[in-house]
Amino acid sequence: MQLALTRGGAARAGLRHHAKVAPLQRSTPSGSRQASRLRGNWRATPRMAFRRTGQTRRGVPNTAALSSGVEGLSPKGEFSPAFATSCVFASALGALCFGLNLSVINGPLEAIAGAGNLQAQGLIVSVLLVGATLGSILAGKAVDSIGRKSSLLLTGAFLLAGPLICVLGSGSLGPVVLGRGVVGVGVGLASSVVPQYIAEISPKHLRGTLGSVNQLTICFGILLGNVLNVLLSAHRWKFMFTLCALPPAGLVILALGFLPETPNFLVATGMVDKAEETARLLWGDSEQVAEAVAAAAAEHSGDGGITPMTEIFSAKHRKMLTICCMLFVFQQMSGINAIVFFSSILFGQAGFQNPALASLTIGAVNLFGTLGTCFLVERMGRKSLLGTSFSVMAVALLGMALGGGQSSVILGAMMVYTLGFALGAGAIPGIYVQEIGGDLRSQASSVAFTVHWLLNIAIGQAFLPLANALGMRAMFVCFSAVCCCALVFIHKFCVETKGKTFEEIKSLL
Repeated sequence: MQLALTRGGAARAGLRHHAKVAPLQRSTPSGSRQASRLRGNWRATPRMAFRRTGQTRRGVPNTAALSSGVEGLSPKGEFSPAFATSCVFASALGALCFGLNLSVINGPLEAIAGAGNLQAQGLIVSVLLVGATLGSILAGKAVDSIGRKSSLLLTGAFLLAGPLICVLGSGSLGPVVLGRGVVGVGVGLASSVVPQYIAEISPKHLRGTLGSVNQLTICFGILLGNVLNVLLSAHRWKFMFTLCALPPAGLVILALGFLPETPNFLVATGMVDKAEETARLLWGDSEQVAEAVAAAAAEHSGDGGITPMTEIFSAKHRKMLTICCMLFVFQQMSGINAIVFFSSILFGQAGFQNPALASLTIGAVNLFGTLGTCFLVERMGRKSLLGTSFSVMAVALLGMALGGGQSSVILGAMMVYTLGFALGAGAIPGIYVQEIGGDLRSQASSVAFTVHWLLNIAIGQAFLPLANALGMRAMFVCFSAVCCCALVFIHKFCVETKGKTFEEIKSLL
């Protein structure tokens, strides 16, 4: 591709190492430059004038041509991802709170609600799940209206307020239920906002690895809650909840003073110059800067900015939305929450003397398995790792069903099952939704995670009655059958997204 440099009047085939990509702008019929939300034909500013061969027929920059024109910006596209990685781990404090608040309640539940008061115990647990469902619904609107960064701030505020309401209340049931409901809204927001923020700030070649950090910190939060339950007596639940307020306080502080807005949202709202500046901070002077800004511009070129929530349900997005939702259906119906919620009961029935310690072992396996995903997802790819994950889970579930109730077999099979889940089914659906959602990823994420939380509620309410009616072995066989169905669905409908831009992924669906 030939580049015409308007400054100096000389034509060059490449750019010097220190050359900069000028902000992409649109040209109106009158020739005035407008922000990216206005309709018109894209062009470069005088610092870099692209020939028409670098444009598509829609007037949107040709991503390949644009990226080829900036190959000289940095040698071999090398850059330090330290800032982007720091932002990923900072935002993942929301995911840490997600896992921590789910698991920390297990130990002090009877102390708060009263021993034998099953109705109160069920209310304390279920109100968080109801709040999470509401938070997932709100997330789709929040990230597009106030931005990804402000949505993280809102998430931190809910996650901070909930434990404080529980701690500062009178100690009666009412403030605890209210506080857990507020926490639930924060958890629902975090489940959708955090993975979207991570996906949009991550370098393309690290998007899967850094996307796995979300699930990794959820698992760490769950494990941390289990550790608190082992170390602290149930009657010190107010101290536990005070500790739960520390991570969201850090998230609020970091969102206010450190975390940047994502380039994608900045382009969507017309701030292209700011989007380029942020992209360079995140990815360096690499070709991804031009490529990502051009792709984001292409996503929002025809919608005038923010896309309405109802657009996700249109016929042209049906396949994408079906894949997003079904991955979470298979994830939840594979039995993971039944095992996480009722692991102590399952281990108790298998004859373990210390079910809580066995549950802690399962939590540790989940954490280390998710850590393995961080290293494998960019090597094996999303589709292959999902297939491997559900295959291992299906075999392990059959092992639990056929184990004859022996404690060693149950523990071993459950550890294999948890490892299989952590390697793919746990982390990848959240990553995959952000990758195939395109310009509707916030809406797709909101709908998919709403399905996730509704299934979470349903399984929590239905598992024990069904297990009592059908038997535990029959339930494990059913879960194994769901995993086999997931394998067929993944093979038939899912595409590989490893190493591809959002625009390239969109073209594959």
